[in-house]
Amino acid sequence: MAVVEIKELSSLKIRLDLGMVNGKTKSRSKSYSYLKHNAPAQDTYDVGEAIMSLQEHTVMDIIKQDNTILGA
Repeated sequence: MAVVEIKELSSLKIRLDLGMVNGKTKSRSKSYSYLKHNAPAQDTYDVGEAIMSLQEHTVMDIIKQDNTILGA
C-alpha cells in the first residue's frame, strides 16, 4: 500500500549562543510558527538573517522544520 504525504505548516527555529556556563555552551531557541511548507530555503534563510540582526546574542543555527503527516 502506498504511503500518502500531507505537508503541514513548517516553522523557523533560530538557535542562539548565550555563552559559556560552567564550561558548557548554553543556548536558547526561538521558534516562529506558520511558515509555509513550500517556502524556498533561500527566502527562509533571508528571514532568519533579518531576525538575527535584531538579536543581541550570536546565532548558532537557522533551522527550517518541516511537518508531514503520513497516511495510508
